[in-house]
Amino acid sequence: MLILTIIIMAIGFIGAIVPGLPGIGLMFLSTLFYGVFTQFEKISIGWIVVFGVLMLISFILDYLSSMVTAKKFGATKFGIIGGLVGAVVGAFILNVPGLFLGQFIGMLLGEMFGGKALKASVKAGFGGIVGYILGMTINISIAFFIMAIFLFKTLR
Repeated sequence: MLILTIIIMAIGFIGAIVPGLPGIGLMFLSTLFYGVFTQFEKISIGWIVVFGVLMLISFILDYLSSMVTAKKFGATKFGIIGGLVGAVVGAFILNVPGLFLGQFIGMLLGEMFGGKALKASVKAGFGGIVGYILGMTINISIAFFIMAIFLFKTLR
């Protein structure tokens, strides 16, 4: 059971980096199932609660980092919607590089559609990228912490 849980957690860790794959949520569920399966022998209910809280914090901070950063760089709802659409299309076409490029282009076009000048639209697009990188950094940090604690508790 431990090997399967570690494999699922590794997929979740990769998902914290690569869009389209389940990330922190999958890591949390794998620790929960491991805890239930082993009757919380090595991973206590307390740690499961900590992992659950970290998962919620990850979701909230991921959303807020993108939105707040984009707003700080002048993005409007047109840019945010364009960035979201562009990220999905870009990721579908070019995977991770397409995610960044698509988000930038989508936000730029969305801002221009909303009436902003090119310079302001580029600034908003850049803000979207900065916010995404900030959110990804938060997710990777939380994923690393969950994985490290899980491995420490189960492999000793």
